[in-house]
Amino acid sequence: MPSARCLPTTLEINNSLMQKTWASGAVELLRHADSHVSLNSAFDRRIAFISIDNAVETMIRVFMSLPKAKSGVNVSRKDVDEAENSFPKLLALLWNHAKTRLTGLDDSDIEHYHRIRNKLYHDGTGLSVDEQYLLAYRQIAAVLLERLFGVAAIPPAPAATLEHLIVLWNQLEVTLKNRMDTAGLDQGHTYKWEEGIKQGIFTMDFVQSLTELRTIRNKQVHSTDINPTQIEYAVSLANRLIREISV
Repeated sequence: MPSARCLPTTLEINNSLMQKTWASGAVELLRHADSHVSLNSAFDRRIAFISIDNAVETMIRVFMSLPKAKSGVNVSRKDVDEAENSFPKLLALLWNHAKTRLTGLDDSDIEHYHRIRNKLYHDGTGLSVDEQYLLAYRQIAAVLLERLFGVAAIPPAPAATLEHLIVLWNQLEVTLKNRMDTAGLDQGHTYKWEEGIKQGIFTMDFVQSLTELRTIRNKQVHSTDINPTQIEYAVSLANRLIREISV
């Protein structure tokens, strides 16, 4: 396993946290996680992973409980109360009501990492988590924090890791969505790809490469054995697709 790299202990926040007090709990949990990431022991990686998951759950729970004037979404108190003791229900509630904020994120990734967290928490002593999965979940949490609360807390990612692939995939999805929205394409439409090709937004090769990238990315995020060669190839492919769609 590669040695853990240091993450900043002070999150890079581009909005006053005093104006975003509802995000302060999640930020503190991420700070706590970061303080353990660089210590490079099985115990510290386990504690960091659990803290990241706690931050993610806190973000979702707080966001869904905010008044519509703050969150921009209208969720009934009854729905929030019914999901209170179930992480999968809470996650589904977020995706049902705030999906437009979450382009590039995947609820199945979060649920997968939450299950890993449960195993680490309940089985405890002797268990650890691979560094790349730890940093990948940290990156997902950072993106979620920015999307829900406008607080930037994304640490720099190295060139060819699962963490960086998550960042690139998110960037690609957002760029693609913006291009399609500008062209007036309904992203839920069955023939969106055919129409996009017809309008010259992208080519068939782009669509096929995007499908390949999505497959690799999803497999690696959910895998129990990260393939460095596949990660390196996927990072290169993602960079190429971002360049193509940004033209």
